[in-house]
Amino acid sequence: MAYIDGEESYRSVGRSLGVKADTVWGWVQELGMHCRDFADVARALQPRWGGYLLADGRAVSIRGVKHALLLNADVTTQDVPMAHLAQAEDTAAWRHILERVKALGYTPKGLIVDDSPALWAALDHVFPCVPRQLCVIHVLRTLRSWLRYHAHVPLLIAEPFLEWCHRLCYAVNAGHAASLCTKWQIQRPQFLADGLKNAVEIFESKFPVLWTHFMDPLMPRDTNVIEGIIRQLGRKLDDTDGFQSTTTAWATIQLLILRYRFHGFSCSRYRGHNGKSPLNLASVNTKGLDWVRFARSVPPPS
Repeated sequence: MAYIDGEESYRSVGRSLGVKADTVWGWVQELGMHCRDFADVARALQPRWGGYLLADGRAVSIRGVKHALLLNADVTTQDVPMAHLAQAEDTAAWRHILERVKALGYTPKGLIVDDSPALWAALDHVFPCVPRQLCVIHVLRTLRSWLRYHAHVPLLIAEPFLEWCHRLCYAVNAGHAASLCTKWQIQRPQFLADGLKNAVEIFESKFPVLWTHFMDPLMPRDTNVIEGIIRQLGRKLDDTDGFQSTTTAWATIQLLILRYRFHGFSCSRYRGHNGKSPLNLASVNTKGLDWVRFARSVPPPS
């Protein structure tokens, strides 16, 4: 499937095959509309995931209207056990995808997420007792944006505060975090005197979920893994210049994700990942299994 595998457009693939771009588009849509869904893939391949679950989303344009592509990813394998295309990134949409990933038999040991209220409300329903780690990158990014664009705090005052927030977010262990919290209390009166009371309270409200990752070295403190996956998918989604219907959008998205799950890493910064696909890392033997043939809603060739 040259279009999905490469960086080429429908037009360039059609030109190389001697057919019209619309013909290539039709082939892709036909395969995508009959593609195995996530539950079917899990039943057929029985992937074994590590248990630390990431959740994030990105916008997808359909006839000029922004929709939300929501994804779950497993930290250890970088596999995508579930995705969902919704009208909006709201609590109902997040509950839908989380309930579906739970139905696969995915039992999370921990959740690594941003601070979206809709996502957290959904987690309260589906995984209420699972430990949560708040992505520290999102914490710092949101604080910086709030100070600059909402509170209009001068850099001379904001930067020392943000530097302390960064130190706390990137504490190396529980003891280090406790030591920094003691020093934070010494600095706190100065931050209040600088007019940062709201910023201090916002940041301190994150403390209960800022250092959860110390419970297990396999649990990250950020959502970099899933953001990297979204960037990979996004390059192809952006090439389409928007979809004309949710059906055609989902057909393409399913193929992009399935291809990603079968495709071996070539420049991963994680030890032992290069040369292996997310499904390989989830203990699935994909040798001799062509992802395009597998995508069809029929048993894979023996």
